[in-house]
Amino acid sequence: MGARIRTVWVFAFAAAAGLAGETLLFAERHCARLEESLREDFRVLLFLAPGPRSSEAGRIAILEESIRSQPEVLAVRYVSSEESLAALKRDDPELAESVALVGDNPLPGAFEVQPAPQALTRLGAWIDGVRRLASWSDIRYKSAQLQAVLRLRFYAHFLRVTMSALLCVVSALGLTLLFASARAPSPPRSWALAAWAGLGGVYGMAMAAMIVWPLHRDELLWAWPGLSQQVILVLLCASLGWSLTLWRAES
Repeated sequence: MGARIRTVWVFAFAAAAGLAGETLLFAERHCARLEESLREDFRVLLFLAPGPRSSEAGRIAILEESIRSQPEVLAVRYVSSEESLAALKRDDPELAESVALVGDNPLPGAFEVQPAPQALTRLGAWIDGVRRLASWSDIRYKSAQLQAVLRLRFYAHFLRVTMSALLCVVSALGLTLLFASARAPSPPRSWALAAWAGLGGVYGMAMAAMIVWPLHRDELLWAWPGLSQQVILVLLCASLGWSLTLWRAES
């Protein structure tokens, strides 16, 4: 194989590796970004059962402190029935008018709780514990949003594990060939081919970025991979090209 053909082959192989690696990086970051956005918006609503008006303020203060003291709670806010009605008038005036026909404000007060990230995987057990704190008329949350958060968390974790496994495989390949080539001098142009492989990796990464660029309009989803991850991917592509030249020399 001529030197020019070998250079083109190494460049193309590294470009494919860079394209695949950058695609995994973007997929992981977008999954993590969307999971974070949905998780920050996730709330559990604890609706208070009607009680004596005279002890309402004291009961609310005690319950709020009890909920806030739990380690799996990030934030808690009490929303009075008046605030609920005002929000309903702002978001759905027609429904608010229908509620007004009933007479007195029928909307109950509620605690708006933001669970900690680690609590989402065992939210059912956490809610069972909260039920014992007071007499609630209802407990509600968006189950579809919870499922989306947990699935996105799994996908992001799976992609991170996959990239870590690939990093270990390429590193092991490079170290193995490095030790094997220590007994003999490096083949000619091995460092030049490593540089071309690095450029091929950058080219493949740029292609992936161009393909995914239209998603940058979605602030809920868009996120760039970390700079350190980009640098590691380029170095991996360069080391992969260098390892291939050593492997061909050994064979």
